[in-house]
Amino acid sequence: MITTRRKTLGVFMNRAYTSFQETVQRVSRERAKELGYDVFYFMTVGYRDSENYYDALEKGMFTFAPIENLDGALVTPDAYDMPGFREALFEMLEKQKNCAVVCVRDSQSKFDSVYTDEENAMRPLVCHMLDDHGYRKVCFEAGYKDHVDSDRRLRCYLEEMEKRGIPLPPNAIYYGNMWSTNADKAYDYFFSDPDNMPEAIICANDHMALALIDEITSHGLRVPEDVAVAGFDDIDMAGDASPALTTVGQDYEEMVRMAVDRLHERILAAENGQEQPLFQHVGLKGSLKFRESCGCTMPDLTEKRLENSRRMSAVFRNINHREVSQTYFAIEMNAVEDYESIHNTIFRKLGDTPTMRDFYLCLFEDENGELAEHITETVRVVSAIRDREDLGSPGITFPRQQLLPETALREDEPQAFYIHLLHQRECTYGYTAIQLKDNELPSMFYMHWNIIVSVALRTLSSQFKLEALYEERRRSSITDMLTGINNRRGFDEQLSPKWEELCEQGRTVCFMSLDLDNLKPLNDTFGHQGGDEALIAIARAIVAAVPEGAVAARIGGDEFLVFVPDCDEDGVAAFRKAFESYLEKRNQNATFVVGASIGARVITLEKDTNMDECVRDSDEAMYKEKKRRHAELKQHAMSLK
Repeated sequence: MITTRRKTLGVFMNRAYTSFQETVQRVSRERAKELGYDVFYFMTVGYRDSENYYDALEKGMFTFAPIENLDGALVTPDAYDMPGFREALFEMLEKQKNCAVVCVRDSQSKFDSVYTDEENAMRPLVCHMLDDHGYRKVCFEAGYKDHVDSDRRLRCYLEEMEKRGIPLPPNAIYYGNMWSTNADKAYDYFFSDPDNMPEAIICANDHMALALIDEITSHGLRVPEDVAVAGFDDIDMAGDASPALTTVGQDYEEMVRMAVDRLHERILAAENGQEQPLFQHVGLKGSLKFRESCGCTMPDLTEKRLENSRRMSAVFRNINHREVSQTYFAIEMNAVEDYESIHNTIFRKLGDTPTMRDFYLCLFEDENGELAEHITETVRVVSAIRDREDLGSPGITFPRQQLLPETALREDEPQAFYIHLLHQRECTYGYTAIQLKDNELPSMFYMHWNIIVSVALRTLSSQFKLEALYEERRRSSITDMLTGINNRRGFDEQLSPKWEELCEQGRTVCFMSLDLDNLKPLNDTFGHQGGDEALIAIARAIVAAVPEGAVAARIGGDEFLVFVPDCDEDGVAAFRKAFESYLEKRNQNATFVVGASIGARVITLEKDTNMDECVRDSDEAMYKEKKRRHAELKQHAMSLK
């Protein structure tokens, strides 16, 4: 289970905006609510003829979805017609062991399935065209080759033509794509030969049929007077079209209701420790819809078409409004500077998503707590809206298997969330979880809306990478590469912005100059590697000795500079002691001894104090210290002779 509150169903669907998928959503939500289940819709978008990075990355849903944590999964396999998607879907389903699975509209499934009996559903329509209307030059627009349902519908046509001894015309079968985009090619195929003009064309689905009718009429032919056309599926537009489309209806509502009930049956059996029911494949009958496009007469449709015209006008007005709102949403999202501004933009534009009730933007987080660009096991909520109220950017982290934080789930009612992965090119940033208001379904608008969010995340990620690269290069320009502390430029960059304020406050500060002892002899004896080792040891001793707020730098060769705020002579003494203590420990087991001369300048700042003069003073003090140390060493050497 995803939560301890209720059992959870997952619904896997592609292109949720077709009439079939809308029925799946509506009925499954209603029935799941009646049975007390939460539902998560795992939404993908992809088209068979589309070849782009976006569609390919949608396959990541099958890696992302927590199938083992679901109590049941309702699946619409035939909608995944992009190369490799159906295989990836079933690979995910077959690996898991705890989740009950029922397929809708798929007779090839290894799981329970409810579908239309494709072996016979098209047959009454073919018989109607051949027997009732007496058409003989009948052609068939199939879907793409190896589409299981299309092949079965095509077989009905071929078998009925053969039964009657009707020869197939030369242009009998055109293979389309089960969509509306190949109508021009289908028209050319069927009508290019004047000696073989079809009397009727049966299409494997309504999308191809309606598109073909539009193409036929654009060439001056009439349907059904010059050629009859029929389809399959009885989509919403079929009865409203002009001419109204003759087709075969499928009882999608009954399919989905039976599928959810079958899931419920299996879940209860597992919960009660009962033996699981045997797998069932249930084929439902189709229903022939006699309408105008085949030549059948119908009642006066004038009033219905006027109502449809008014409805479509309202739809187009809504589309135009949304196109404008999407444009401005994209403009604003393109200008976001951080994740909080993404949230603020989404909430500010909430009026453009009136059907949305709850919204959560969840981004993947790696093992270091950083936001990732691939699917991970941990998720962070960076935007939250509940009941259209602003919950801000809570930053809550939770396991990906939960899909949502506990605070997002309600005690008092089952919920239905739509999950969309957010990705661009090779990167997957996270996902949105959207709960719509009751009786609302997602439109194509939400796909576009999620893509805009994805693009904003990619832009933001690219911006962060550029900023990190700039910072890395800036740091390298102010950092001594050997020792890892500042160089002179870094020293100035850190101290200069503070200098004026320090002077105005009259702070007592200290500058210390350090010079490595005997660098040339070290290089001559131990090579430059030995000299580098000595320089690194001095830098580490400085870092170990300076208090918080100090600025340390290697300013060239064997010279170092340290600035310590709020430091008097006692502070200088403390630094010397800590510095020399560090080197003393280092020198105990070392091949050679490392030491340095230190010159310090303590000064109470005034408004006109010059920083460079303070540095020169500390340099002079260091040179005096160096001469003194050299003199002591020389005197010590002479005393040994």
